[in-house]
Amino acid sequence: MGLIRVALAMAVVLSHLPLVSTKFLSGGLAVQAFFIVSGFYMALVLDGKYKDVGLFYSNRLLRLLPSYFIIVALTMIAVFGFNASATLSPDLLETMFKNPITAFVMVVENIVMVGQEMLFWFSIDPNGAMVWDRRGPLPDDTTIVAWQGLFVPQAWSLSMELMFYALAPFLARAGWKWIAAICAASIGLRLAGAYIDVEYLLWQGRFFPTALFLFLLGMLAHKALPLAARLPKAVGWVTAAAVLAFIVLFPLLGWTHVTWRWAVYAIFAITTPFVFNAFKDVAWDRWIGDLSYPIYMTQLLVIGWVLTKEPPFGAWIAIGGTIALSVLLLLLVDHPIDCWRQRRAQKRNERSAAEAALPDAA
Repeated sequence: MGLIRVALAMAVVLSHLPLVSTKFLSGGLAVQAFFIVSGFYMALVLDGKYKDVGLFYSNRLLRLLPSYFIIVALTMIAVFGFNASATLSPDLLETMFKNPITAFVMVVENIVMVGQEMLFWFSIDPNGAMVWDRRGPLPDDTTIVAWQGLFVPQAWSLSMELMFYALAPFLARAGWKWIAAICAASIGLRLAGAYIDVEYLLWQGRFFPTALFLFLLGMLAHKALPLAARLPKAVGWVTAAAVLAFIVLFPLLGWTHVTWRWAVYAIFAITTPFVFNAFKDVAWDRWIGDLSYPIYMTQLLVIGWVLTKEPPFGAWIAIGGTIALSVLLLLLVDHPIDCWRQRRAQKRNERSAAEAALPDAA
């Protein structure tokens, strides 16, 4: 899955980079495809590695938070030291901090992440107050949207991930029928958005209950892993090549209507177990896949600097800089912490196994 995960991350990068005309799968669909893949992986680890719910929660936080806070710190330096951000400025923050409630919300959301997706539903008035807008405000020269107060605005998707992680251990134990039922309810709620007076793209993309089914599709896809394991790995290799081509060539398909989203969801849900089975033991693919999270986290920091400072060859610097910074983050932060996470899981499992064997020894 490594190549596919990086291709999805690069699709988000290109969607945020106006300097390039070449695009992959749209950024929104790429993030939602990530949710499906995430659901698959969480079902996988909860089925094997993590029997201890507390360990699962702490290790997931260790996976996300260190890199997140490093990017927050680097973005603060970029904003306050160089005014180098495409979405945030000291003046914008000054406006927001006129209102104590808005200031409190911004501080909390930049720290805890959970709830960031809901900031897309609020504009900021001249006095700094947050104003609910069910039609979905868009930032322009006169309108500030609350999410612009985030130092890492793409972390709204991490908010969705964290809420899913909170539910995942219980969903994994519930069985596929319960997962399918909750999945259907989430889909029904999403479709109901077409009949109420809200901005549908926000309703389906920035509201956890209407996005929950994407994670659940991944969990249901995990049930197909035994079938994938019985097939030749060549099936997974061919499938991976087809999915990569689909991500890269998506704009050529002309799938612009919102209903085509469902075909994209189906493609990723169906293919994920087969691609995973083919590449699960391929070390280089796993290493490449590990870059997907750093790429996603560093992109707007680099793009913001490029768009504000306008260096020559800006598009190449934005893409190359994102990849270079991602490699550094992976080697210096993610991999060392991941080794610690794996040791924690191994020691806890060994201790649990030893404790389970005590009655038999007695």
